[in-house]
Amino acid sequence: MEGGSINWLLMKMDRIVNVRQYKDDVIEEEVLHELLHAFSLGPSLANLQPWEMIVLETDEQKGRAAEATLDPFLTKDSYGAQQWIKEAPFVGIVCLEKRRALARLGEEGVIFAFEDTFASVQNFRIAASCKNIATSVVREFDKEKMKEKLELPWYIDPLLILTAGYSDALLEIPPRFTVQEFVHWGRWE
Repeated sequence: MEGGSINWLLMKMDRIVNVRQYKDDVIEEEVLHELLHAFSLGPSLANLQPWEMIVLETDEQKGRAAEATLDPFLTKDSYGAQQWIKEAPFVGIVCLEKRRALARLGEEGVIFAFEDTFASVQNFRIAASCKNIATSVVREFDKEKMKEKLELPWYIDPLLILTAGYSDALLEIPPRFTVQEFVHWGRWE
């Protein structure tokens, strides 16, 4: 692909949608390390590298995380609404390390840290798509309940649940704006 068309990569990126049904197949250790390496290559303002990931390895850990989830509308007290995550071969809780985010830039550093961390997640998802591995991002959970369930210290903020695995599920590719619909050349129109 070097020096050539990026159409293959664009096709892989277009397939990055939330998938909630996975096969039982385990992601090979070498492949998982490649995905985690891709995650580590995200941009980092002032080289804060504010991201952390807790990989949930047991059914019990996954179950505790699922208990903190909410429905897609963040309905109060809809705890446990995303039980499907317990079946995902890979479940990672992506967190922000607030001490690093605050250290050099104060509260503004936290804002940039959020952005940098989400870019890292997209790196993981692109790499996974290139390996024909489906992913999902779940942000619908009670942050304080998640911190309690996973016994996290004050300076670790859970941002999202990242799942991955092989899947035969039919992808529902959402309609997307065309470049002409969102790009404004030289001025706002």
